[in-house]
Amino acid sequence: MQESMRALCRPPTRADVERPDAERPAADRPGAGKPWCEGPGLPRVEDARVDAATEQALLFGAAQTAMLFEGLAGFLFVVKDRAGRYVSFNASLLQRLGLPQDASLRGRTVTELWPDALSRRYLAQDEWVLSRRSPLLYQLDPILLPGGGSGWCVTHKYPLCSASGQLHGILCLSKDVPGLRRDGSDATLVEAVDAMTKTCERRHSVAQLADMAGLSQARFSALVRRVFGMSPQEFIVRHRVRAACALLRQDEESLMDVALGCGFYDQAQFSRQFRRVVGMAPSAYRRQWTAQAAGPMPWPWEPWVH
Repeated sequence: MQESMRALCRPPTRADVERPDAERPAADRPGAGKPWCEGPGLPRVEDARVDAATEQALLFGAAQTAMLFEGLAGFLFVVKDRAGRYVSFNASLLQRLGLPQDASLRGRTVTELWPDALSRRYLAQDEWVLSRRSPLLYQLDPILLPGGGSGWCVTHKYPLCSASGQLHGILCLSKDVPGLRRDGSDATLVEAVDAMTKTCERRHSVAQLADMAGLSQARFSALVRRVFGMSPQEFIVRHRVRAACALLRQDEESLMDVALGCGFYDQAQFSRQFRRVVGMAPSAYRRQWTAQAAGPMPWPWEPWVH
């Protein structure tokens, strides 16, 4: 590992992480409002002072993870702090930005590094994750490829939280989609995929999604299969089940309310699809989480799309 990359993986100093509320993103300030999902099922900590030592340890651990992706073609791994500043990343970021290996990017933000059209989307995603403290997975994003070309990637973003629920940063992982060209319909295609991931509870038909993307139904379905490995219908079901897992971990709503809130037609359909994807009934998942949450380091298991 090059010395420059090791330096990038140093944890932030106390001065880096202790900032007054006025300098914090609106989504990260106390009183930002309760989202539909409390992320991994951990309690929100709105008024407690963020423990700087814990933050440094978490960010440093996440930075070490970035090293695992060093040299893996097609993967971009980034760790950001709560303010959206880059803490660490693999060399792929430098290659995509056309910068030398010894370039100093630690402490910079997406708006300082990426073209406007890309940075606006990346920033909006970060704000979504921070405000909801929920993962944002399987986003189809336009991206710069190593060497400066334009391409597509599938992005996952996850809030970096302590066991007590304090928010300390964001983990970002992107994987390039080889051979998928960008053209004038980029924005409409992104909108259609966002509808399946961010608003999966809405009953979008494949025809509506294809129209949103500006593609024929057959072409849209083929594209979703190519990128995500499944049909649009199954892709939506998987995201609905993930959303249901988050609600079940709160142990507040009835199964019927969870089913309807996540876009299922009734409790029977919800239970059937949930059992097919997760391998257990919704009530069993809730009981399992309740028992697990009583342990020393609660962290949920939930289904991935693939």
